[in-house]
Amino acid sequence: MKRAAGRDPALLFVVAWLVLVLLTGISIWTAFLGLGVFAPAVQFGIAATQAAILFILFMRLKGPPSLKWVFAGSGFFWLLFLYGLSFTDYATRQGWPHR
Repeated sequence: MKRAAGRDPALLFVVAWLVLVLLTGISIWTAFLGLGVFAPAVQFGIAATQAAILFILFMRLKGPPSLKWVFAGSGFFWLLFLYGLSFTDYATRQGWPHR
């Protein structure tokens, strides 16, 4: 792996891993906060942030456009599709959460 602009790539990956672990901890913490109807939005936001970190750093999407961008874009499209279906399911459920 090349060293870019004086940065140590190993340090970058360690920091990214620590941020992912921190976001996982925040996700677990918010699950027990009792945010009500805002809980899915917060959880999906945290998951989208984690996915963005994985896309940019671990798939090495920094740099000029290439075929990697097509596959990453299609993966992100399906992720948004999954989120849309999940929100639709949540919005149309009757009697849950108990009000």
